[in-house]
Amino acid sequence: MFDRNRLLETIDLRARATSARFVDGCRRLGKRRPRALREGPAGERASFVLASGLVVALAAIKLFDPLMRGRPEAVDGSLAHAVLGGLTWFGEGVEILVGSGVLVIFLAAIDPAGLGRASRARLAEVSAAFAFVFASVAGSGLVAALAKNLLGRARPEHLAGDAIFEIHAAVFKSNWAAFPSGHATTAGASAVVLALLFPRFARAFLVAGAVIALTRIGLGAHFPSDVAAGFALGAAFTLMLARALSKRGLVFRTDGEGRLALRPIAGPAGWFDLLANLIAARRPPQG
Repeated sequence: MFDRNRLLETIDLRARATSARFVDGCRRLGKRRPRALREGPAGERASFVLASGLVVALAAIKLFDPLMRGRPEAVDGSLAHAVLGGLTWFGEGVEILVGSGVLVIFLAAIDPAGLGRASRARLAEVSAAFAFVFASVAGSGLVAALAKNLLGRARPEHLAGDAIFEIHAAVFKSNWAAFPSGHATTAGASAVVLALLFPRFARAFLVAGAVIALTRIGLGAHFPSDVAAGFALGAAFTLMLARALSKRGLVFRTDGEGRLALRPIAGPAGWFDLLANLIAARRPPQG
């Protein structure tokens, strides 16, 4: 038999429940953090870093690049030239590229057979970390090399007349491959890579990277705008790659504020436990 009162009571209860869920949803939505915060601070966003670097570079073209004309440079054979030359060598990225590349190949050649599940997970994480180092420095360097050769800005010593911006597009010669600086790009990428992997020393790595990049100005090889654009390109490329890896749960993670943080190596002993397991797995059976 149809019970009209019971039907109305059921409708009322369901309406109340729906209303309560709607109000609760609205409250949660209001408590959500703005998207900008979840994306992390501006200094960790590739788009912001690259845009800031380009703004500084454009300002430098007007304010600082003209000062390079007629400026005395470090004389070959002098102490200043030797110091600047020694520091600028780190901007080539040979040591970090070769080191990380060799380790990636070595780790990829390891047969995971005989390793436990945790050790295999650690091996994959460590391999991904070294691959990140190699890809950041090599990838940003390739982008810079392509960009500066296509643009073809003349280096300070090869300018004609009193100009500060002379273009020889797509000639693919080092004399006209100044913007952005390849050394500064590598320095920016290397500094951010090390700052992300060793956050306790982040400021020291960033300052060291900036000093290495600035040596290109002291040697007369680049304008300040070339260095600013290159350093920003290297840093932005590395941050972009780190964000992409964090979304896939590799090498990095993001906290509630969207800040990048290094994912801990699985297991209580991390790297040393992995090394011990690799040695044990390769040890021939006894007796």
